[in-house]
Amino acid sequence: MLNRRQLRIKAMEVIYAFDKSIDKDINHQLNYFLISNKNFYKLYISSFALFNQIYLFASGLHLKNKKKFLKNNSEISLEKISNNYILKKISSDKTLLDQIKKLKINYWVDYPEQMNSVWKSIKESDLMIKYSNDSKNTFEEDKIFLVNLFKKIIAPNPKLFEFYEDTEISWVNDYPLINTLVLNSLKKIKQRSRASLISLKLYKNDEDAEFGIELIKYVIENKEMLQDEISKVTPNWDNERIAQIDLILLQMCLSEFLFFKSIPLKVSINEYLEIAKEYSSDKSNIFINGIMDSLSKQFENEGRINKNKRGLQLFTIFNDIKFKL
Repeated sequence: MLNRRQLRIKAMEVIYAFDKSIDKDINHQLNYFLISNKNFYKLYISSFALFNQIYLFASGLHLKNKKKFLKNNSEISLEKISNNYILKKISSDKTLLDQIKKLKINYWVDYPEQMNSVWKSIKESDLMIKYSNDSKNTFEEDKIFLVNLFKKIIAPNPKLFEFYEDTEISWVNDYPLINTLVLNSLKKIKQRSRASLISLKLYKNDEDAEFGIELIKYVIENKEMLQDEISKVTPNWDNERIAQIDLILLQMCLSEFLFFKSIPLKVSINEYLEIAKEYSSDKSNIFINGIMDSLSKQFENEGRINKNKRGLQLFTIFNDIKFKL
């Protein structure tokens, strides 16, 4: 569910907020981090709840219009959606329905204009027109249609994105990963399987559950030391001249070098380079790469890097893969 990169991004946001805050209350920031993680899961369930509502919406209209003698394109679309095997499977998923109820997800009922907007984009799409004209209705064909519908129509819907953005501020950064998780779940649905298509686990394991909290604490509690280390390899740069996001990413990466024994140096460096590409300036990843490379070599020479067996094994695997590529 929540992967390490997403946890790093959420930790970056929290550390940035802490640096900007007046009271410097770490417990407040940690609480926000945990709430943001829970909201990630709420967005995940909300995405599947949208499928459920599309099915209920189309089925309701189809039932209402069933007595009509002539079928227009709109009626055919409603009928096809109402008979879609995958949507039926999603809408009968007890685990999903329980989570929708537990998390009180009523967005698509409370804001019918959003449902109408999504349905309009579906109904008018070439994908829906082609699907409506196909007389077949097999499980695999219905799955291919729904996968493409989500990938090409629902996920990129600008009004839907704006709605999510207005609902929870953290959902802007969560949206890409959520879309990937939903898409993967749709692709894995099997006709004869009774297993729920959703995950009940927010974190992969207990170690991941603690990772973000520990990372935030290490950075905030060791800020002075981390900044001193960065200053040693940037003698011509005052810390105030370094972009704040870049400085935070450097502090986070350094913390992983020093305090996370199971994470190889190269893994940490590459993770923060990828985050820098997305959240900082165009040249930030080059700047960060140079500093991290210098510090990692310096720390190794000084004997300050103390990785455990797992960290060393991952380091070897990472280098082997890189060499083969």
